[in-house]
Amino acid sequence: MCDIESVNKIAKYLKVNAGKISYNSDKVITRSTKTENLSGFTAILNAIARESNVDCVKSISTDDKLQCLVYQWIEYAFLFVAPAAKNKHVAATMLKELNGHLSTRSYVAGSTQLTVADLAIFFAIQPVMATLSPSEKENYINISRWYNHLQLQHLIRQGSPLINFSTLHLHAATGGHA
Repeated sequence: MCDIESVNKIAKYLKVNAGKISYNSDKVITRSTKTENLSGFTAILNAIARESNVDCVKSISTDDKLQCLVYQWIEYAFLFVAPAAKNKHVAATMLKELNGHLSTRSYVAGSTQLTVADLAIFFAIQPVMATLSPSEKENYINISRWYNHLQLQHLIRQGSPLINFSTLHLHAATGGHA
């Protein structure tokens, strides 16, 4: 989801003080710090990224195209991935689209390393990934590869339960890999 918990986890990973994260009267996520007040998931994540000194953020600061792609993918997380958790048909479309995108990339923005866009999508897609059956995870093999890679990093997962991507029980039941 694109919620308070996600923003706090992303800020923690990026080693930035999240400030006070809450929802305003219009149910829009907001961030208050000593120096600024921001509204909106994308604006907040971009501000947190600017404040971070973590390598995965600093290395893209001079690449305008990559910065635009990261911004676009954060928007995608908010507009398409997060709503998929509430609608199975939206989830199927989003998973198919994202799976195709990740077929030629290790990270969503096409970078050779993790970006804030990956973190935003990771936390937004978590509820969807948790509900997929093993065969559905195999159907979305590129998302499964990407998601599993990220979840195995303790600093990203931050205590969330691991989602199982093992298919050994499927193969054993059909006579393969046993």
